[in-house]
Amino acid sequence: MDLALKLGLDGLSLRGGSAGTNAAITALGARNGFAIDFVNDRMVINDALTPANAYDGSPVSKLTQYGVDAYEIDDVKGLNLSASRDFGIALATSLFPFNPGAIHVYARFELNAADHSDQRYLFMVDNAGNDRFAIYTTTGGPFRWVTADGNSADTEISGLSLTGQVEMRMTVGADTYGRTWVDDGGVQTNDNLHQIAAATPTHVGIGGYPDQAFRLLDGYLAEIAVICEDIPIEKRLSLSPYPALFAAEGDSHTFNVSIGLSPADFYPAQIGVSRGMVVRNVGASGDSSSHMLADVSNFLAGGAPDIGCIYAGSNDMDTTISPTPAPTDTVFSVVDISKHTVGGHVLVNGESRVISSISGSEITLTTPLTEAPLVGAVVEVDTTANIRAWIQAVSAAGVPDIYVVGAHYLNFASGGDTTEGEQSLRAALRSKQLAAATAESVTYVDTYAFMRQRILDGFVAQGDWAVWHQGAADTHLTAAGEQEIANAILAEL
Repeated sequence: MDLALKLGLDGLSLRGGSAGTNAAITALGARNGFAIDFVNDRMVINDALTPANAYDGSPVSKLTQYGVDAYEIDDVKGLNLSASRDFGIALATSLFPFNPGAIHVYARFELNAADHSDQRYLFMVDNAGNDRFAIYTTTGGPFRWVTADGNSADTEISGLSLTGQVEMRMTVGADTYGRTWVDDGGVQTNDNLHQIAAATPTHVGIGGYPDQAFRLLDGYLAEIAVICEDIPIEKRLSLSPYPALFAAEGDSHTFNVSIGLSPADFYPAQIGVSRGMVVRNVGASGDSSSHMLADVSNFLAGGAPDIGCIYAGSNDMDTTISPTPAPTDTVFSVVDISKHTVGGHVLVNGESRVISSISGSEITLTTPLTEAPLVGAVVEVDTTANIRAWIQAVSAAGVPDIYVVGAHYLNFASGGDTTEGEQSLRAALRSKQLAAATAESVTYVDTYAFMRQRILDGFVAQGDWAVWHQGAADTHLTAAGEQEIANAILAEL
């Protein structure tokens, strides 16, 4: 699916609004790297590997200065890096956690004029003849960004015409996930085709080469952040600060193109709009909790999100053991294999086991059951175990904030939930979802309780299915129903 569609975006909009000071420090956050707000004379260095490098104070003492002219600050525009001055700055790579394979730069600056007789550098890595990461302009042209792999360079050219004495911003970055460049002219590039494999120089040049002052920015640098770790590629489609990334795993209640809703109608996109977050929706119609566990790599593709949620179990259907071949304590065939995957958990004779392989409709378990099951015995998808394993996997990958979404309220005229009690099948599913969340110490989103309160508060009448549901007995939701799931999650966020 098209990336913009999958994210629920009608085109790519730049987030972040007007800049203001401290945007660089906000963009850095707790990430490895450094940020400088020249207007407010503040520099922050984060270095998880070398805590002694941590710093929060004036940048003057940390920067290496070149040339005979003085360090000069304009109270509005920032550091004077005019090419007419004999002055330049750099930062020693030993003073911050420089990472040659992951470099992201946010800068806010102003040029003295639209054009210049020589190249102008906003930022430079490697001053030894190889432009391994450089943001610069050439005579008569807009900004360029070059990365190199040690053998050849990849160059991008901005579509934004330069203007003198006007504030400009850009975020430029490359890492394991690819390259992204956004400036005030829009998204210049966003791909996963190119990475960087730069050497580690002694300094990075801020405003150009640290030892060649004639190749400076020729303007004023208000602030800059250099982030030295991977950033998920969706988060880079913004100007500072980088928005949080919310990722959702689920079934057709999370994403389904066949029920008449647009991607923007589903609860992940509605959460993104409400909180100004970027959204990754990997829900798929018909998926069981086993499928979702097998889909962890897709959930994490492009980088671990800041917030992750899973809505699982609605499709965890039971099946039975077939007579052929004769079942053993480790191998048996089932009538319907569609909800099972390798690595998924099953319940047989009340015992939970992991599937090591599947061949046709034949399942092989990683460890044997206490005894061979009988023909016709029920084989369940172990919803709780699958959700727990999913939580463990995404947590180990670095997702810091995880939510388990409970099955939503079925507001049917009959046969659904009521304000007095839950439908039995939904109650059973919710108990499994809650058990997984409780066991893994993550937040359980009780959508039943939330939507029940909405009915009690008079927002919708009990049994008025048309407000939240696609049909009189259809669990699938309208945009208004999806909004209720979003609201329930937002209440926990």
